[in-house]
Amino acid sequence: MPTGMVHKTPPRPHRAEHTAKRPGRCPHCSARRLVRKGTRRKKLELVQLWQCQHCKRVFTPAPVELRNKTYPLRIILDGVTFYNLGFSLAQTAAKLKSRHGRRIATSTLSSWINEHAEVTTYRRLRTQGKRKFIAQQTIRTVKLYHKQVYHFSYHRPKLGLLRNDKEHQQFSPLVDYLESVPRDCPHELFRDSSRASQLANDFIDSSRLIVSRKENFATRTAALVLPTVGDNRLRHETLQRFMLANDSVTIAVEVPIWLTPEDIAKIEKRHRIRLSASESRSQPITGHIDFLQVRNGAVHILDYKPDARTNRPIAQLTIYALALSHLAGIHLFDIKCAWFNEEEYCEFFPRKILARRGPRPKTERLYRG
Repeated sequence: MPTGMVHKTPPRPHRAEHTAKRPGRCPHCSARRLVRKGTRRKKLELVQLWQCQHCKRVFTPAPVELRNKTYPLRIILDGVTFYNLGFSLAQTAAKLKSRHGRRIATSTLSSWINEHAEVTTYRRLRTQGKRKFIAQQTIRTVKLYHKQVYHFSYHRPKLGLLRNDKEHQQFSPLVDYLESVPRDCPHELFRDSSRASQLANDFIDSSRLIVSRKENFATRTAALVLPTVGDNRLRHETLQRFMLANDSVTIAVEVPIWLTPEDIAKIEKRHRIRLSASESRSQPITGHIDFLQVRNGAVHILDYKPDARTNRPIAQLTIYALALSHLAGIHLFDIKCAWFNEEEYCEFFPRKILARRGPRPKTERLYRG
């Protein structure tokens, strides 16, 4: 080496943590007997290889979006997210350089944005959103210290567009509710309350339950985003952040709901149900909605469940719907609930499964909920 020249060691590739997680099945023969088979060094990352003990084929557990890519998917999705938040292509490239230490050409960013247009539908609203808020103000996040920390967030341009949307004008009170949470949330109720996820389902009539199973944007988005998460504890947060910034229908995440004993009594009278046992009727009910969406003339309450086939949070989601209807002043008739993972989306109507007691009072018969 000539005198005075400094040898620069190329940066070591990052380990692709998602490939280190044991896959559920072999993608070729669906067998479950899998063993590690070394690693493969790509230009910017190191991926784990796995071998199926049944068909002997070696593979990397990764979605189609990761194949033949120079850049790791986490960088690609960060770039798409920065752009949809309202940053220009040049600003997005600068933020990626700061976060990941990689120079990305604006032409490359454009190709990423076009490639993922199907699940990043907010792009068609981006120009309108930029007129209302700068990129740094697009999403408002408030930390809620409710036994653990919840990051309640809402998308400010989407709420503004929703308030002015004639098709969804009946949901203006929902916008008011979300914007009032940072100011009016009764944090003390969450310290000693019954969790909605832990209540018995005595108010549910299982014989009337009809669950519609489908594959939609939520499942496709989860299948795209979650492979980039190495730590399972960050799955919810990562998926919430991506959907809130990039799709056109998710308006808020980690939305707190609370019902005082007085609220519970009003809901029980209106819907002729019994939400809580007599010994716990003096306790509030609280919870946090994973995803709140508005689309196709309805409010959708979503809960991400990795074990969606066996974990059916029907009672929990129904309480969320009853609470949101009561707190935000929207009809239960206009609310749908669903739980999902990467493979399936399970949807039901909460108003149809309430175990109602006795005839509806005449004064309530005009109420659609």
